[in-house]
Amino acid sequence: MHPVWSAAEYDRALLRAALSGGDRHWDPEANLLQVEAPYNPIHTHIKGGLAHPTRNSLQYALLLLERGAAGDTERAHAAILRVAELQDRSEESPTYGIWGYYAEEPAAKMDPPDWNWADFLGIQLLLIHARHGDLLPARVRDELRESVRHAAASIVRRDVPMTYTNVAVMGTFVALAAGKLLDDEALFAYGKDRMTRLCEAIDTTGSFTEFNSPSYWGVVLQTLTLIREHVRDERVLELNARLHDRLWLHFLARWHPPTRQLSGPMARCYSNDLGVPPFLVKAVRGALGTPEIGPVGGEMSIGVHACVDYRMPDWAAARLAALEGEHEHRELFVGSAHPETGTTWLDAVTTLGSVNHQDTWLQRRALFGHWVRPDGSAGHLHVHLVKDDGAEDFDFASGVLSTVQSGPHVAWMAGFACPAGDRHHHLDMIGPGDRFRARSLRLVVDLIGAPPVPEAIEVERGIALDLGTARLELRLAGGSFGGRTPTVGLVPRADGARLEVVLFESATPAELDWAAVGDAFAAGSLSLVPSDAEHDGGPGPEVATAGDHAEVRWTTPRGNRLTLRGGRSVVSREEHAALYSATLDGAAPPSPRLSDSRLVP
Repeated sequence: MHPVWSAAEYDRALLRAALSGGDRHWDPEANLLQVEAPYNPIHTHIKGGLAHPTRNSLQYALLLLERGAAGDTERAHAAILRVAELQDRSEESPTYGIWGYYAEEPAAKMDPPDWNWADFLGIQLLLIHARHGDLLPARVRDELRESVRHAAASIVRRDVPMTYTNVAVMGTFVALAAGKLLDDEALFAYGKDRMTRLCEAIDTTGSFTEFNSPSYWGVVLQTLTLIREHVRDERVLELNARLHDRLWLHFLARWHPPTRQLSGPMARCYSNDLGVPPFLVKAVRGALGTPEIGPVGGEMSIGVHACVDYRMPDWAAARLAALEGEHEHRELFVGSAHPETGTTWLDAVTTLGSVNHQDTWLQRRALFGHWVRPDGSAGHLHVHLVKDDGAEDFDFASGVLSTVQSGPHVAWMAGFACPAGDRHHHLDMIGPGDRFRARSLRLVVDLIGAPPVPEAIEVERGIALDLGTARLELRLAGGSFGGRTPTVGLVPRADGARLEVVLFESATPAELDWAAVGDAFAAGSLSLVPSDAEHDGGPGPEVATAGDHAEVRWTTPRGNRLTLRGGRSVVSREEHAALYSATLDGAAPPSPRLSDSRLVP
């Protein structure tokens, strides 16, 4: 525990920050918060302007009840009743039991509706009842219970696959807590069975399908903590304790103490800089410091952390504090005909992680790492596939990134899939025969925190870039896009530098048709090493094509022989997965379980 840490004072600071933002955004006529809607390319048609959010308003109601100042309870009750009115309670409706993001847009008008809102809002309702239910007026309590009943019924009806990790865990808590609240034995039994099914799903590989996600790791941690605090059942709590330990084991496997960052790879990520979010501050009792809590607008979730008693297992403290020597961690995430396995290298200066095969949706971090900058802060390495459609750059979800890694060295191959998404991995599909606009398609290596680059330059086959304390080496082995050989460029960024492997580029936006492109891939190698590591003086990676695939071969500076095979043309994701293969020193790379211990013995 940090010597000046005070959980109570930190909780008060979280509440003050959130409530000060909520108080400023309260709309007394709507009995909801009113905020500037953030841009969201999926689900909602509301992509800007003022709107009244449902989840934020319900969280604000909880925090008002926590504060309990003059007028707070009346305002909280009004918000709870208004949010209850906005729920779809028609059992015949496809959106039964859920809410829209905003009062201005019912769930049925969304494209598509977000059924996770039954889970997210269900948790807030249950927290309100658990902490303040005895003091709610009868009408408010009845409406809250009715909303919980419909949300839980929606969750049961949907019954998500247990591989949808964060939603699977949230819905389990809602079913368990709602079953007790409503004296619904069948609902509670469903929750118990779901807890077992969730643990059995994790037991198939020992890890998480929604692996190493900084944001959703926090969601799962919060929900497991709520189960510990608010569910009284011996079997559930036994499984929950094991799952809580496994979650921390999974997190710490890629935790890099020198940068205080979580390394890659990541199934889903919203920010390259983990920072020290409130759930982590509280769980480790201030051991990582207590960053100043900045101004909060209409986002209330920061205050909800004050209502959750996060705890790090005692055994985890040493792993959090210090790196156990330089080492490589491998972990099987998804077991199937085409398993997903992650590899992460960690040393005193750098960390680099990759997953063997993944799409390039903007939430992915298939090849990602950090280094300790000269001032002690963390720099970030983020590899992603970018499309310029003539209006803006964005992460192109139709890409495929394949890797094989040994230590801090990765052989990579980038390609494209069809059918596949444009901005989202499945909601805005580009299908066979569809034409789409693009001015450029580029595999980008963003080096955030790198020394400034004076001007853009083109390099032959690769580059070694001095990062102060570390060195990035990128080499292009070859590739083709519509008969054109990719090129490599170094581009300045306001916050660092960018390396670009350009597969396609046009002076004006062009209409592309995958069927006419032919070969569409690039391949090469990438290393992130401390500055004092030896330069790679050996031959660079080589690529050869045969039949429907391309193959990269490379001997790393450490003498490890890597081969990587993948699809050379635009085919389905399933075909790309089937074409993928890799070897490390002539054998299949290891794919070990995170733990051989079973959650469900």
